[in-house]
Amino acid sequence: MAKITSRLLAAALAGLAVGGGLWLGLASSEPVTDTSSTAATAPNPASGERADAPSLDPSAQRALLDSPAVQDYQARLQFGADYQGFIKSAADLDEAQRRQRAAALAKEIDRREAAGELALSEALLLQVGLAQAEGGDEEAQKARADALVARYQALSQEREARNKTPHARFTQYKSDEKRIVDEVLGMDSIPDGLSRDQYLRQRLQEAREQAYQ
Repeated sequence: MAKITSRLLAAALAGLAVGGGLWLGLASSEPVTDTSSTAATAPNPASGERADAPSLDPSAQRALLDSPAVQDYQARLQFGADYQGFIKSAADLDEAQRRQRAAALAKEIDRREAAGELALSEALLLQVGLAQAEGGDEEAQKARADALVARYQALSQEREARNKTPHARFTQYKSDEKRIVDEVLGMDSIPDGLSRDQYLRQRLQEAREQAYQ
């Protein structure tokens, strides 16, 4: 299984590197937190985990929890949890269940990428993860990964054609993205106990936040 995962990841990273990196699908200039990397560490607004946070009366707390920003944050955490839960439990599901859940998650990834919540590079890595989790023989998984890489390359080129004069911050991110992809792909070991794709997505998120500050 590790061999198959490695090959799928290599195919995805090759797609990321083509043409100096994929274009971001950002709807605004605000950086977006990557849910899969923060779901395990970010405090839950409803849990009161932060000792230094001022206490709120029940009505104010309810108003905060009902705010669009907090609900969106919670939805992102839930998406990250749903994705990781599927990746971990996919082998225990029957084929019909795996396909149904993978299709639902793939649709949600597309929606979030289109809304600017995920970069194309991040969305591609998530989709490749689903392709691997769906199972099947190695050739079938590789075919799915190849199709995803081709699809995202085409989408990248389409957006590039529509944006002949990219914003300076975007240009900076594009340059950083290729450098990071090349660096992570060439690493012999990954720090902090992360997988290669998790570390790559963390580095891309950091670069995006710096570019769009």
